[in-house]
Amino acid sequence: MQLNKYLQLLRTLIEQLVTENINELLKLFKSSFGIVQKDINSMLLSYIVDGKLSVSKKQRYKLLKKLDKTLLKQVKELGKKDIEVTTKILNETASESYYRTAFIMESGQDKPIDVKPLKSNEMKAIVNTPVKEEMFSDRIWKNKKKLVKQVRYSVEQALINGTDPKKLAKEVKRIFGVSTYESERLIFNEVARVHKQAQDQVYEQMKVKKVMFDATLDKKTSKYCREHDGRIYEFGKHPNIPEDSHVGCRSDIIPVVDGWKPTVQKENIKNEDRVKPLINYSNYEEWLKHKRF
Repeated sequence: MQLNKYLQLLRTLIEQLVTENINELLKLFKSSFGIVQKDINSMLLSYIVDGKLSVSKKQRYKLLKKLDKTLLKQVKELGKKDIEVTTKILNETASESYYRTAFIMESGQDKPIDVKPLKSNEMKAIVNTPVKEEMFSDRIWKNKKKLVKQVRYSVEQALINGTDPKKLAKEVKRIFGVSTYESERLIFNEVARVHKQAQDQVYEQMKVKKVMFDATLDKKTSKYCREHDGRIYEFGKHPNIPEDSHVGCRSDIIPVVDGWKPTVQKENIKNEDRVKPLINYSNYEEWLKHKRF
């Protein structure tokens, strides 16, 4: 199997970190929607006349003020949990991407590569790299403010126009669904960024000179990725994924390494018997033990 296929499998493994850790956040979104919807129904129940809302301007102000209290409380909890879950996923992504990439690269070369342990401050720098001058936490709170604004606007318009409460309920559900999707998309996009940055640190230590843009070619492939597929770049001057490509990019940056081939190799360091032990590179955990990471 070629190097790009191994790195594609690694990317799939990294994406599984999201699906394994995101359920708690998705449950909270569902719970928050239920609470907000219940409060809206409770507030509006006595103002339904012939299946439509009938609310005076004075009553409207009181109802919106009450709704604001519920919304802000739920969004605060959602934002905190979103940042907590995202941070956990990105930390795991940085570590797994770094060491597993080093494992893959070393497994196909004649000699062990000199890769240093990933320090906590280096991991923090990778995770907290701003994109377009915004941290991932900034974008999380921006999405939550958008959620509050859209729900409040929908309820306000329903009160003004006397909308059918059932129609309002569908709209609020739609808004929460979009916000949930945006949170998932943000996490996957940040995972792609952290994954590539961690890999670049490995390639830099290996003194990789050239890299290739490797796109996943199918009906979903973007024009940008089709145009860049197979192009060779100097390392450090290659496109950054997903910042330079697009949200949800599935492409990879593959190091150009002559003679890379998975094999069983000898460790450079001799053991107590003055023998360089063989390393079974089919076992990642054994490799970690040998490296003492």
